[in-house]
This record gives sequence, structure tokens and C-alpha cells, in this order.
Amino acid sequence: MSSSAVAIRASGLSKCYQIYAKPHHRLLQSLIRHRRALYRDFWALTDVSLEVRRGEVLGVIGRNGAGKSTLLQIVCGTVTPTSGTVEVTGRVAALLELGAGFNPEFSGRENVYLNAALMGLSREDTAARFDAIVAFAELADFIDEPVKTYSSGMFVRLAFAVAVHTDPDVLIVDEALSVGDFAFRNKCIRRVQELRAAGTTILFVSHDLSTLQLICDRAVWLDKGRIKEVGDPVAVSQNYHAALAGEEGIAPARPPVPQQRTDLARFTAFGLARGDGTVFAAGEDIAIDFELEAVRDLDEVVFAVSVYRGDGDWVVGQTSREAGVRGPRLAAGRRARGRLTFEKTLLAPGDYAAAFGAYSADLSLCYALTELNVRFAVRTPFPTWGKILHPARWTIHD
Repeated sequence: MSSSAVAIRASGLSKCYQIYAKPHHRLLQSLIRHRRALYRDFWALTDVSLEVRRGEVLGVIGRNGAGKSTLLQIVCGTVTPTSGTVEVTGRVAALLELGAGFNPEFSGRENVYLNAALMGLSREDTAARFDAIVAFAELADFIDEPVKTYSSGMFVRLAFAVAVHTDPDVLIVDEALSVGDFAFRNKCIRRVQELRAAGTTILFVSHDLSTLQLICDRAVWLDKGRIKEVGDPVAVSQNYHAALAGEEGIAPARPPVPQQRTDLARFTAFGLARGDGTVFAAGEDIAIDFELEAVRDLDEVVFAVSVYRGDGDWVVGQTSREAGVRGPRLAAGRRARGRLTFEKTLLAPGDYAAAFGAYSADLSLCYALTELNVRFAVRTPFPTWGKILHPARWTIHD
């Protein structure tokens, strides 16, 4: 890869922190120097090398403590590596931890100018973009209030708005999209897509594997400070997810809040089609009826379903796109109705809850999302094990 096509080049990055058992040991260490070590070494990164092309979106995944934030901080220049080098070409805009670079006593307006200056914009340039920043953040009524009075969602909206309006060559986002509602998430994804189309390089850290797979060109999986895998975001994310399941089991999923505000659409109906109870026999059809109303004009709609067991295990997650089915374009106020049928259900006996979503054709925008408000049970007259009852043919010979 030619140097002109590379926006970020990291070579052999390692970062070691000295961990002290007690706070006063740090002072004692400065006094006794090298005669005795009162700390232990913790290597947050070990020999990390990678290149990110101009205009590429690179997702970074890994468990807490894997080194993701340390890598981003080194790329930003806020942390110095213990060894190795990193080269970054162009202006960098970063959203790292919540509140970084903001003065809580300053108003939103003052913090816009402060953060824009830190990212290299003159006061005149910031003034020219100020109205667009405030409009993007949807904070016109609060822009002159101290940011210490802001909620976490308001905080992130303002920080993201500033970062994406500074014309960065490199944008670094660390879990910023995990705070806020779906309407703001959709707006952020649209802006990320616009920046990518304009040639901005983006490093994106998230535990939301669905979003990461959709907006990233590649993904890098960090494990205990080392690169475990790098490549196609779908393959890397699925390998990472499978590894988590194998190591510790999937954590119980917390039901989402009642129907999310997206400003795009809403479900007006969602429930079991049958009217004679919610208990199904194994192998029986389970049908769910739904109705979606557009709040704004929508392009083609892809519907999605998620089914969780009563213990929180996510057992079904699929969309109508896999079956080649899309909903029609909807003008604001129009509705689309449909039915999903799980034919001859393979679900093992248990209690289940289902949620429905509606998305854009490429799955990047969430039009609507329900809570887990369809509940049903599957039962058999015989004992079973596992999570599914898979069709099988048995042959036995003497």
C-alpha cells in the first residue's frame, strides 16, 4: 500500500502501565527509585501493527480491558506509547471518554468554541459553523446553559456535532453512539456515511456489533492487548461473538425500553396471530402480526425479529431481507401490515419473548423498534435438552 493512501500507520505499538497496590507506593517509588519495585507492569498493548487507508472505516472490538481505548488514545496523541511508532496524516477529531475536552462550568456555546479550537479551527471558522453544530445537536434551547446541567445524551450530541463539523481527516469515535436515542443514532450514522464518502478515515470502537458490521469496511479484534484478528467486519464480529459465548456464555439481554423514539416510524400493532392462548406445541407454527406506520417518508423497509429465552439467551435474530422480502416505500402517515410465521418451530420447550424492528434496506438506519412485548411458550410431552429441536432421521441396526 502506497504511503499516500495510508492515513494511520501503527508499527509495533506497546504500552505498559505501572500498577501500584496502594496510592502512597507511587511516592515511595520516586524516593527509592530502582532499588525495589513497588509496582507491577500491566501491558495494555503489545506489538500492535496496522494500517488504515484514507476513507476507510475501521471497527475496533474486544472485551473491556483489551486495549481499545489505549490504542485510540495513542493514535490521538493523548497517550505516549512505551515502544513503537504511529503516524497519522491530517486533522484528527476524537470522541473518547464522555466529557473529555469539555469544561463543565462553561456553557455549551463556550465549549463549542473551546473544542473546535482544540481541533484546529479558528474562531471565525467556528462561528461560520456554529448554527449547523447547534442544529445537529438539537440543543438550541440549552446552548447557553452550563454543560454540567446536561444529561449524558445531550453531552454526547454536542461533542459529536462539534467533531463532525470540523472537516476532520481522521475521526475517532469511542462508544459515543451508545448514548442517546435512535433518532440521534440514525443522524450520526448518516453523518458518518457522508464523511466516509468525502474521504474521512474513521476509527470506530463499539460493543454494538450490529452497527459495527454495517458501517465498517474492516474490523480489528483486540484481545489482552494484542491483535487477535483483522479483516471482514462480519467474519471478525461473528468470531468474536462466538468466542465470548464459548468462554463465558452470553450475558442475559436487558429488554429494551418501550418502543424507541426514532422520528421515522412506529409500530402500531405487534402480537401473536392466534387468539387461543400463548402456549405452542413443539413443531407448531407460530405467527406474529405487525403493522408499521411511517412518521416520515421511508424507502423500502426491512423487518427484523429477535427472540429471547426467558433466561435472556438470544436464540433468534434474522430479517426479512434473508427471505428476499422488503416492505414498500411508505409516505408519511401510511401503514404497512404483515405477518411473520415461524414454520414448524424448532424452539425447544421454554418461555420466550420477541421484539420487532424496521430498518432501511441496507440495515444502517433503524426506523422503529419494539420492546420484548410478545411472549409465548413452547412445550412438549416428553423431556428434551438443548435450545432447539432439530429435524433428524435416526437409523439403528443390530
